[in-house]
Amino acid sequence: MAMHGFSAATIIFAALIASPAASGMNIGGFAFDDNAFADEVTASTGDFELFDTPPSLSAALTDTDPGTGAFSFDKGASVTLRFVDNVLINGPGRDLVLFETGVVDTFRVTIDGVTRDVLSSSTGETAGGFDLNAAAIDLSEFGLGSGARISEVRIALDHRSPDPRPTVPSLTLAAALNSQPAEPPLPARLALLLSGLAGLGLPRPHPRS
Repeated sequence: MAMHGFSAATIIFAALIASPAASGMNIGGFAFDDNAFADEVTASTGDFELFDTPPSLSAALTDTDPGTGAFSFDKGASVTLRFVDNVLINGPGRDLVLFETGVVDTFRVTIDGVTRDVLSSSTGETAGGFDLNAAAIDLSEFGLGSGARISEVRIALDHRSPDPRPTVPSLTLAAALNSQPAEPPLPARLALLLSGLAGLGLPRPHPRS
């Protein structure tokens, strides 16, 4: 059965590959899709101080406001962030940006079991009344191949900068420069599409016996 010159198979294929148009925002000179930010704090160690009054550690690190964040002076303090809507992908150039405010500091980042120290640098902007700094990360530096997909990043926040001004990182945001939608498994997507086809009155394929 055809519908305005398009077969049901064509409609299914188009729906499978279609994705909503992404808008975006610019922070610290980096352009991000709206859904490119970390979605969850899955683990944390240490006691954290929150700034600019976010309601929780998770809210401080998973919003899109570079002026809210957290820091800790506890030895071993760390957070593990998960990207749910979009997963990180090792694409061209830098793939992930970590933001902090204040003076430049070092993040100790672990991705796929590999740990690297990453120094932030000034963006020339401010957030929450402080200088906004950023550390742009290439996933290739963690031994990942081109196109590799990653959903979790562990960030140690107890690395103290040298005297005379010892400070620790004040993490505010983690956002992906290169990402892909974390799509549901194909059978689940097909089930949703078949439900939609039933609503349109299009014939449903019959499973072979």
